[in-house]
Amino acid sequence: MTPRFWMIALLSSLLLVCLAPSSWAVQWAEPPLLDWEQEALTVFDRNDYDGVIELVNAQRNDPNHNGHLLLYFAHAQKYYLERDRNSALYYKQHYATTENRMQAANLPVLTRLVAMPQLEWNKKVNKRFLDKAFENAQGEEYLGALLYYLDQGSPDVSNAAIGGLSKILAAKRAIVMNGGSLSSADRSWISDPKMIKLLVKRAGENASPVAGFMAKLPAMARKHAMGGAPACLALVEEPALPFLQEAAAMGNANAAATITLVKDARGERLGKHPNSTWYSATGK
Repeated sequence: MTPRFWMIALLSSLLLVCLAPSSWAVQWAEPPLLDWEQEALTVFDRNDYDGVIELVNAQRNDPNHNGHLLLYFAHAQKYYLERDRNSALYYKQHYATTENRMQAANLPVLTRLVAMPQLEWNKKVNKRFLDKAFENAQGEEYLGALLYYLDQGSPDVSNAAIGGLSKILAAKRAIVMNGGSLSSADRSWISDPKMIKLLVKRAGENASPVAGFMAKLPAMARKHAMGGAPACLALVEEPALPFLQEAAAMGNANAAATITLVKDARGERLGKHPNSTWYSATGK
């Protein structure tokens, strides 16, 4: 069940907001931290891990289920820095259950934890937890937060946010491919230049080994050859083309390869719905 915390996101950061004359805009924002969560992060950043454990154990109102997350990282630090035996057992025994409990409501705390330099040693676990939390951020009530993390997050956070965003985009794409039309609100955020430019930027940050010979691959192979931001841009489809073409003209090899993916997606759509547009199977 969605925590009350994320109801704030639904009311304040999803589609409630910018009432432009004929469109809605998504507010790129994350819900605020609760007071006790902010206090726990402050104590954690002071390297007072016993203090974090005491604070969590004393907490009786944890609607976002961040207590277990803070406990895990506090014990991880005590294990790594102090070689505490009890914390070593906690770190090893609670890894799987903590990962499986990751959800979208953990993101405001989790993204701040993994950005702390003292947790750099635990990078593999940090990434696993981020990926799991963003994987579970599939509801549209999380869209504003996903876009916020895409824009404002560290490279690891931004890349994990792309995973959650791709699931929402895939659901919107399926509406058109199944014969439907997107709402004006969906058309607005999917074609938002700010989001597209960020995805193009992310797509160009790491050269893909297949970028140079994408055109030589069969269409079905191309569809699965590049994930991450390029895959998101293929789901955006036509609105992404001008931005990708500009990037490709500036020598971005990944942009050139992503153009091929977008054109493949457009061809697949037109093959199924000849009169369609990127946002409507009927062209209306």
